[in-house]
Amino acid sequence: MLFYECKVDYRFRARSVIQKQMKEKSKKEWGDDIFQDINDRLNEDSDEDKIAAIIYRVRPEYLNLLIISLSFDKITSLDIENLVKEKIVKSCQFSEIKINSLKEIVPAQAKKILEVADNTNYITYRCRLDRLFGADYNDFSLDYYTNREFNIDETLLPEKALTEKQAVAEAKRMMLHESFIDEIKRIYDKKNPKKFLGHPVHYKLLVNNAETAAQMAKFLCHMLYSNGRLLSRCISRIYDISESCYDEYDLENVFRKSAGSTIIIELRGSNKHHKNYASCYEEVVQYLAKLAKKNQCNTLFIFVEIAEHPGFAANLISELDESLYMIELKEGVGTRANALDYLRRLIKEKSDISYTEKELVATLGDKTAFRPSDVHIAFESLYRGGLRNKMYTAYKDVVCVKAPKLAIRDKDAYQSLQDMIGLTKVKEIVKQILSAAKIKKIRSDFGINEVSTSLHMVFTGNPGSAKTTVARLLAEILSHEGVLKSGKFVECGRADLVGKYVGWTAPAVEKQFRAAKGGILFIDEAYSLVDDVDGCFGDEAIHTIVQEMENHRDDTIVIFAGYPEKMEKFLAKNEGLRSRIAFHIDFPDYNEDELLGIFRLMLKKRGFNASVEVEEKCREIFAKASKQDEFGNGRFVRNLLEQAILKQSARLMNTFDKAKIEKKDVLMLLPEDFDVNITEQYKKTSNAMGFVV
Repeated sequence: MLFYECKVDYRFRARSVIQKQMKEKSKKEWGDDIFQDINDRLNEDSDEDKIAAIIYRVRPEYLNLLIISLSFDKITSLDIENLVKEKIVKSCQFSEIKINSLKEIVPAQAKKILEVADNTNYITYRCRLDRLFGADYNDFSLDYYTNREFNIDETLLPEKALTEKQAVAEAKRMMLHESFIDEIKRIYDKKNPKKFLGHPVHYKLLVNNAETAAQMAKFLCHMLYSNGRLLSRCISRIYDISESCYDEYDLENVFRKSAGSTIIIELRGSNKHHKNYASCYEEVVQYLAKLAKKNQCNTLFIFVEIAEHPGFAANLISELDESLYMIELKEGVGTRANALDYLRRLIKEKSDISYTEKELVATLGDKTAFRPSDVHIAFESLYRGGLRNKMYTAYKDVVCVKAPKLAIRDKDAYQSLQDMIGLTKVKEIVKQILSAAKIKKIRSDFGINEVSTSLHMVFTGNPGSAKTTVARLLAEILSHEGVLKSGKFVECGRADLVGKYVGWTAPAVEKQFRAAKGGILFIDEAYSLVDDVDGCFGDEAIHTIVQEMENHRDDTIVIFAGYPEKMEKFLAKNEGLRSRIAFHIDFPDYNEDELLGIFRLMLKKRGFNASVEVEEKCREIFAKASKQDEFGNGRFVRNLLEQAILKQSARLMNTFDKAKIEKKDVLMLLPEDFDVNITEQYKKTSNAMGFVV
């Protein structure tokens, strides 16, 4: 359905009865008996003509009409002129009718015009708009803009046609993928029919943000319109689709009114909290698929998947797989020079703020390869800064709220990891991740597209085996190497993830992911999420975690930690969980030699000295302790040292009494300081928390 606004110049014949009536009556009364009749005449056969014309504004020398077309032929000024002449010229005693202007409008504008016509009483029950709209004309079937289950906005394409040469040049300026260049060739193929016959294919855009998708979709539709593949210049974008958006009469009307035009559907869902898209959006997927299948011939569908937040994209695309022919188009990669040109263009089109070349260069940072989405993000950052620093200069020097910076370690995190005792497998995997990240950057510099890989992990091991310590160091290492955007480390457990009441769990999980974005989310004792009964809050937490892991696979690493046997039960709870784990790292119990190494590191860090006799005694203690069923590993070493320091303090006070104690005595530990009851010592470690070397 296409909507047009038309301005018609007219003149009455001499001694026209209508002209006489208009002079005698007030302007308000004109529509009550004169133009009601004209609208009735215009739409007597609207269902047969596939076109309706409604007068909504009357002036002494011109009329404003709303034109509604169901025809799949483009409407011209001559078509409207012939319609008006045929229906009303003779009966209404017009001597001359001339189309002054005819322009396409979006449905939202048509809705306002219809409301004006209805309020001025220019539409009567005889004006059979229900034949076109499928509803009482008072509803107009356009009243879907306030629906809470989805949002919609509309825009019009440029009217001027785009040549193939211009299209190729534009695609290169926008840094689009080769798949887009190939589609340009198909769209401009000289063998294509010149008349609109329906849509042979539809499209899926895989992008990194909505702004990039909007630019790509608009460009794609402009090419199709230029080649007669679209009747209408109108693009309707449906977004923020809620999980309750099914059996929506309003949504059906959107699809119905879009025949001849384009519907863009963003598949990331709404901003509400969900358990997971696979289950929550199942009815939405089925409903959208049904509408798309029904309207695929006359309406172009562009499905948008945002890589960072794919939502229910996989489900809907899978549902439509055999019903719609769909082509996937992606962002490309451009050089720094390409990015600068594109950034200048965005500034020219969207900003009234001027920027120096130095500011543009600084905004792009040190990168050498860019996607269109990178440039859009750079533009948004530049514009925000420009508002504060160039337009509203009173705020230029105001100190804004900033997140606290991470504490700087005394030495490099990578070296700290290497200095840790044992952990050979952990160190090897970290090395692999860093190597892969560096090669990925080299590929990106060459313009080679690469599918992002998941880095989610499972750490299994007994208490005190350094799982938390390694995870903290890993956050810093990967941040320093550019694998993660920040070194944030968020540690949480069941109490942080499972809500007390229905509807609280999913938001709690999403809160933790937001806090950890750009860093590592460390879920300790993850097996505690497994409930004895299926369908409880723990299951909801696991489902939500799985979905969030997929949504944030490019910016957040999730590490699950716990006892080996219990973690296996946890991984078996959800079939999608295990498949999303890239690394399973086991932290074995330390032997006595490794425990002695940890002891030496702790001594060094605290500045203490110990004799060979002390080390031999500690080795014996470690050999016995490591045979306990629930040995505390590094925690045991830390607690042993702390008890030894307490005993040393008592020994020094007893030995020296009031005599002066020298520094060397304070820092020296003797074998007798380690005369502790190993069983009691072990019991005391059962509730200890972590250790840091």
